[in-house]
Amino acid sequence: MAGIRGIVDGPDFVALPNDLWDAAQHPAAPGPHWQQGVTWTDWCGGAQTTYADECIAVTGTDGSVPAAPPIEPTAEGVDRGATAFTVYAAFDCSLIGLPDVDQAAEALARSEAFQVSRAFWTGQAGGQSTVWPHLAADDPLDDPQGIRLQTAANAVVATTDDAAVAIGRLDGALAEQYGGVGVVHVPVAALATLKSRSLLRTDDADGVLRTPGGHRIVAAAGYTGTGPDGSAAPAGSAWIYATGALFGYRSDVAVRDFPGTFDRSTNTVRKQASRTYLFGWECAHLAALMTLGVPT
Repeated sequence: MAGIRGIVDGPDFVALPNDLWDAAQHPAAPGPHWQQGVTWTDWCGGAQTTYADECIAVTGTDGSVPAAPPIEPTAEGVDRGATAFTVYAAFDCSLIGLPDVDQAAEALARSEAFQVSRAFWTGQAGGQSTVWPHLAADDPLDDPQGIRLQTAANAVVATTDDAAVAIGRLDGALAEQYGGVGVVHVPVAALATLKSRSLLRTDDADGVLRTPGGHRIVAAAGYTGTGPDGSAAPAGSAWIYATGALFGYRSDVAVRDFPGTFDRSTNTVRKQASRTYLFGWECAHLAALMTLGVPT
């Protein structure tokens, strides 16, 4: 890259906030074997109420009440699984005349978050459906051992509706089906609509976006806005999803060069930087189709 102009450093790359990896919990990795996939048990369901009939009286009656119903199971353990996928960037690097920086790793840092969130939304890696679980899904999938790899998104708003309706129903469904702090996944293009309707708030301490119900909002660059069946949303609308709490693993960045690709005519060699990811979530998997823009 020789020339009459001096070589300087460009601006620092700053990642977008409220990304997928930032919203996930990061448990300690169980060694490197998580890259072959993981299995865990979700205790999904709820609780019920009962009473001790000898301790209560009913106003307006003789005080007698029927016997309390028998105690039945209210929750069940579901064996869940998740698969890993790898994001990479390849670069033909000059062997001379460049600053001491790994171009492949730099390229990966700029595209990594987009590709990770695109795979997590669509389930596609390398042109194949291999990323489980993922958001845009309308059929469950079990592996040969009966481990649930994929759940079907329950559409709480199946036709285009106001953004407030969509967020409200996701908040309500998460409260009922999950009960804890969940995650609402929205395309970046939907943020302006939610902001204009005061449907998101920012935690001042860390800048985290939240719904009115307190669930974390992920607005990842690679989120496509497609529906559970993979189809594009109608014009002027976008699908959004909600899940229980997320967890994720990722590897260190691995950088390799390939001496066999050396090109003498350009003095370049192919380098590749890659990182492996895995994500899973608890229990709830919900979808809603929201209208974009400010209603008149």
